[in-house]
Amino acid sequence: MNQLPPHFIIERKQEVVFRIKEGFCTRIIISIFMKDFPEGYKSSVIRCEETFYRMREKGNE
Repeated sequence: MNQLPPHFIIERKQEVVFRIKEGFCTRIIISIFMKDFPEGYKSSVIRCEETFYRMREKGNE
């Protein structure tokens, strides 16, 4: 398994949300990380740490 950045999964939407800081080429990085998740899952990236943790709390409510 790749060294994944902070992330959480929203099961009902089949979505993986990553927190990746600025400066990284996210398209390439995300395509590599998504190989570790079931086919059909989509991804999104959040750069703001505060927003990421707030969304993670609400993610699977």
